[in-house]
Amino acid sequence: MRDRNGTPRIGVKLRHARQVLGLSLEELGARIGLTEGYLSKIENDRATPSMAALHRLVQALGINMNAMFGTLQHNASEVFVLRQNERPHMETGHRRSGNHVVLEQLVPSGPEYLLQINVHVIEAGGGSLELISHKGQEFGYVLEGSVELLVEANVVALEAGDAFYFNSELGHGYRNIGSTTVRILWVNTPPTF
Repeated sequence: MRDRNGTPRIGVKLRHARQVLGLSLEELGARIGLTEGYLSKIENDRATPSMAALHRLVQALGINMNAMFGTLQHNASEVFVLRQNERPHMETGHRRSGNHVVLEQLVPSGPEYLLQINVHVIEAGGGSLELISHKGQEFGYVLEGSVELLVEANVVALEAGDAFYFNSELGHGYRNIGSTTVRILWVNTPPTF
């Protein structure tokens, strides 16, 4: 399901995944450190979780971020092309809180795919500062802007044209340190985030 702007309504998907596992809101909240009331708001699309909160949710539910986008149709024997104006996108966090990030999906997702590739769009002053970790490896290429990458105790300033790589099991996050929007091509393998 999508709202009238084409943004996925992630609440319905999260509720379904929780119900499949037979978890109450209270049980899920206890597992990931979020209140039952906040989880209810997320499931009813009245609250948008931060990137870190959404990450904790999908991990606890045994799914990944790509499940929030929906399905891009692709025949494995054909070349997949996704036009710029057709990219599924998902918003996390809030502008006022400084944790607003937009994820644009670039490739299909499913158990047969080995990569997850998105563009992370971060407005000036925004980011995902609560460190997250998961299995896998990550690569990024800064397309536009200036960003500060945090990986454990390492803080690295990156500009357009810079690339990075790290083990996803290391806690990581980022923030826009410039005055313009940052766009990062971000690759995860396996698609666990």
